[in-house]
Amino acid sequence: MIFNYFKTALRSIKQDTQHFMLNLLGFSIGLAAAIMVALFAAYELSYDSQHPNADRVYRVHTDYRPWGLQMIAASDSDLALEMLSHTQVEGALILTEAQSLSYFAEPMILDVTIKGETARLSNVLVASSNLLDFINLEVLFGDLNKALTRPGQLAISQAESIRLFGNENSVGQTLSYEQGRYEIAAVFADLPDNTHFVFDTLAAIPKVLNSPIRGYVYLRLTEDADPDLIVADMVENMREKSTGRHKQLGLTLNKLQDLHFNSSGPFEMKQGGSSLVMQVCIALTVLLLLIASVNFINLNIAGAAKRAKEVGVRKALGASKPQLISQFLTESMFVVMIAALIALVLVELMIPSANQLLERSLSLSFSPLFLVLVAVVVILIGLLSGLYPALFISSFSAKRVLSGDLQRGKTAIWVRKLTLGLQGGLSVALIVAAIVVYKQMALIGDLPVGYSKTDRVIIKNLPTEAIYQADDNRLMSQLKVLDGVEQVTQSNTLLTHDMTSELFLVWPNGERLRGTQPSISTGFHAVETLGFELVAGRDFSPQYASDWMATDEQGISSFSVLLSESLAKQAGYANPAELVGQTLATQSGRGKAKVVGIIKDVKIGSARQQQLPVSVNVASAQDPLASIVIKVSPGANKARIMEEAQRIVIRELAITEVDISLIEDDYKRAHINEHRMQQLVVIFSGLAVILTCMGILGLASFATIRRQKEVAVRKVLGASRISIVNLLSKEFLAIVGIGGLIAIPLVYWLMGDWLNNFNERIDQAIWIYGVATLSVVAITWLTVASLAFKAANTRPSLILRYE
Repeated sequence: MIFNYFKTALRSIKQDTQHFMLNLLGFSIGLAAAIMVALFAAYELSYDSQHPNADRVYRVHTDYRPWGLQMIAASDSDLALEMLSHTQVEGALILTEAQSLSYFAEPMILDVTIKGETARLSNVLVASSNLLDFINLEVLFGDLNKALTRPGQLAISQAESIRLFGNENSVGQTLSYEQGRYEIAAVFADLPDNTHFVFDTLAAIPKVLNSPIRGYVYLRLTEDADPDLIVADMVENMREKSTGRHKQLGLTLNKLQDLHFNSSGPFEMKQGGSSLVMQVCIALTVLLLLIASVNFINLNIAGAAKRAKEVGVRKALGASKPQLISQFLTESMFVVMIAALIALVLVELMIPSANQLLERSLSLSFSPLFLVLVAVVVILIGLLSGLYPALFISSFSAKRVLSGDLQRGKTAIWVRKLTLGLQGGLSVALIVAAIVVYKQMALIGDLPVGYSKTDRVIIKNLPTEAIYQADDNRLMSQLKVLDGVEQVTQSNTLLTHDMTSELFLVWPNGERLRGTQPSISTGFHAVETLGFELVAGRDFSPQYASDWMATDEQGISSFSVLLSESLAKQAGYANPAELVGQTLATQSGRGKAKVVGIIKDVKIGSARQQQLPVSVNVASAQDPLASIVIKVSPGANKARIMEEAQRIVIRELAITEVDISLIEDDYKRAHINEHRMQQLVVIFSGLAVILTCMGILGLASFATIRRQKEVAVRKVLGASRISIVNLLSKEFLAIVGIGGLIAIPLVYWLMGDWLNNFNERIDQAIWIYGVATLSVVAITWLTVASLAFKAANTRPSLILRYE
């Protein structure tokens, strides 16, 4: 019986190859997208699930939103350690970056010597000794506990061992620096990609601390713990010890397994993912599968007349309705199974491009579980898509069919119209989404941020004391004379990232501002190099030696500052220019700041962050690491300048690795998830429109064949080609247009909700919805017209000669 079903299916495919190819291609595209998104979703959801007791581990975040900032991943370690006495807390892990260690203890030397060659340790964290209780780390060689409990001992990753020593097992090897040396105590396996942890070198927390460490703090709770209760206790404890505006701050606990989707802040180890991107992918894939299934239903119903006599003959020969349903479901399953095989081939071909777009390590593994899941999905889609056509076709009356009555009933017509309208609505919605996302990302790219993103090169993570020199700065001098370089300056702040320091001033009118007041420490030529827009006054210049910070015998520092317009206006100065030339005191009483200029407001960080009043000062950077910004000439060869700058930095600072990039690339990186969503929406929108066109093409071909005699008669009576085309297409245009109009309110609400995530956002213009609807209508007309013109150009005699 099954063999006969397949034999009949092959015969049906041969008789209507176009119908078969349209269904096969549609299902293949939909299934390939579904498999790819399933791989992506599984990968995203696997983040940090491999760690011990991952479901009970939380990271402590500090809430700076009362200051107008955001939630960040850092918190004070003493608060977490005090919670160890809490009955619902089992343990606490403390991690902090080695670069920030100088705030709490003696700084850790990262530049080391190996056999006479200089190298820099990569991704260095200091950690508490209980690290293995929180992180699934495979120790390949040596003793990790030794590295995390003894000074001068290090644990390095497998890749770092190969980079530094040329082999995997480097236990016992030493790294020298000016004041001493490090010994490799352990080598651990490289961390997998699907974790938010990033480190290649681990060291112990110093025994002697100047103040409690501030870094990444993780708590492991008991199984019956109440995270809200623990947070309340921690916040109460913190506020009791705090003074002033620090009492406004809060704390939150974020589950370890959710950190990947909540790691977009500036102090993360790794750029996190986006649950919205994943949800959009899943939603768009469901839409593609829905469109492919709708095409299958429509094409089968539209072609039912061709199978009517076959059904009538089978029924006359004794075939039961269940047998006929089985026959048509078998045909449906056959098409979907072939489509699944093609989809797997497409996925294998698409994975490299998908990994590049998503920056993930997806792979297609033909494990038993994966094959079973694919088979279940294929069978489910085949059954759902083929069930209604099978029920519909098998319900034909043998008497009516064989007597020549091929009326199909109103139900089939309504199903076809509803599903075609659904396709039209989905196409309009996706085109609108693509346009809105594109325009929003264009707004972000063109957003006035108060500094120049283009033609700027930035060299990051350089030792502050080496680059912040007013006189005889060989490094800055050599960078400035490079061909294509116009100017250079220092900066302690990554403008595309977040603020790193503040400056509180006492104004001439007696005002003492509260709240967050970011300050950027630069060198000379800050306005020119960073692209600030000067409103009044001048730039920092070596012609004015007093611009550079100087400290007198009493410990009072004097330096020059630039003020943003909003900062001056907050202090009560309607005309900020009147401050130029005046000297302000710092609220600490240890500094004097001479105002030399007023600049337009500067936005630090991504478009999601709030714009804050900013000051710019000269050479007061306290951070251990800072950056150099290079302004290059328009049209200059940036790649060559970056290579030459890298060589100069390596030679002058005796380091082996240099973190160098373009500021415009860093700005795009700050919005990587939004750009990803933009690309995905465009790709899926294009696929959805293609599948919709395929469905309309199939329906139009059946409609044209069914009405070819009517077309011939109209042509004999003098109808023009264009009138015949419009006759055949008007039903499709009306249905698709109505579907688009129904979809508009829903997509307007959804896109409005997404735009609310941005401080600066576009308005949803009516023309976007009009363009999307007209585009779908035009595509529909062109699709139908391609077949209608052929029918209109056919000679009536060829159609009517047998009448």
